[in-house]
Amino acid sequence: MSPQPLPTWLFVCYGGGHVQALLPVAQQVRAQGIARPVCLALTTAAAPVRAAGLEALGFADLVQPGDEAALARGRELAAGLQVQAAALEESVAYLGLSYADLAARLGEAEAAAQYARFGRQAFLPLGPLGRAVDRARPSLVVATNSPRAEQAAIEVARSRGIPSACLVDLLGIFERERLARPDFADAILVLNEGVRASLVAAGRDPTQVRVTGNPAFDSVHAPEMREQGARLRHEAGWDGLHVLLYASSPEPAESPGMAGQGDPAFPRRLEAALVAAVQADPQLALWVRRHPSEGPADAIAALAHPRIRVAGRDMPLHACIHASDEVLVTVSTVGVEASLAGKPVTQLRGSILDALSPYLRLGIARREARLEDIPALYRPGAVRLRPAPDGLADPPAALPGPAASQDAAARVVAVLQSLAERSRP
Repeated sequence: MSPQPLPTWLFVCYGGGHVQALLPVAQQVRAQGIARPVCLALTTAAAPVRAAGLEALGFADLVQPGDEAALARGRELAAGLQVQAAALEESVAYLGLSYADLAARLGEAEAAAQYARFGRQAFLPLGPLGRAVDRARPSLVVATNSPRAEQAAIEVARSRGIPSACLVDLLGIFERERLARPDFADAILVLNEGVRASLVAAGRDPTQVRVTGNPAFDSVHAPEMREQGARLRHEAGWDGLHVLLYASSPEPAESPGMAGQGDPAFPRRLEAALVAAVQADPQLALWVRRHPSEGPADAIAALAHPRIRVAGRDMPLHACIHASDEVLVTVSTVGVEASLAGKPVTQLRGSILDALSPYLRLGIARREARLEDIPALYRPGAVRLRPAPDGLADPPAALPGPAASQDAAARVVAVLQSLAERSRP
């Protein structure tokens, strides 16, 4: 008798920290022969998924006859993108199919108003995700807590009777109402007991909330990351300097559910202030690491300054953290990873998304600062924040310890196996 084919598990993720959370899980699933992982890899997620040798789908693979008008609209919307984070064909399909879905659900006038106000954040592409499920025919769907396509994947899975799991990358503050719904995913996988308790208090069945940690943090304590970080620092000629890492995050003008007005230029203004501070103090050095969905830092590279460098896409994040003495973020999860690595974190406030990541209150950040504080904080002779010796500081209570942070992928896989077993006829 021929062996039974492996079941298909569909992983859905955007780029940045989302793909890094799910990629180690999909790799373990494949390596252990548990299932055939298929990844709907959105925006910048496609490159790391394909580099890992995993099967990747995009919205361009979901195009069908009759989508000509949607693709024409997608080309119009893609032409207005400030940053082309994905291949043009993929951007056209993502924008066109998602906008057509929005218009089908809300009507043309309301869809236009929502897109004008929120851009891509207005999308919940249930129709395209239905196509993805039809194509992959998965027995399990896995996504992180990101809105838009990842949320749609879980909602489509529920409507089709397919078990699903939602991996919460961090604190689940903004998404708490959705995560607490009894009809949203069959399992919620969270960072620690504190996040679990908050979801249970919000009404989620405690048996459906499992503490696994975030697999994106698994390698933060890996010896090879420490060694590569030390090597990067030495090769830059920065031994003996106070090395800053600025991990940028995109800033929306508006965000659904968030009060106030954001400034999309805010990350670049922070960047410029840090560059000026380093130029003024020969004891400072700076890595600039932009989010994958932001444009390349060509203007920073063009400075050709000996103490200012761009951390390229090919530089592992955890090596870059270990190459630094202090990490600066607005709301990026890089701040969490730096704290786990024993690096002091300065959180730069003033983002429309500030409320989502109260890092100082949670003990993740050592201090907060605003744009106008940067010249004084980093003036020549100012007191410097120092890393823990050898990066061995006890983690904040809000974060898991080193051992827990290294086993998250295996714990997630175990929960997924349990879900799959329970759903078999």
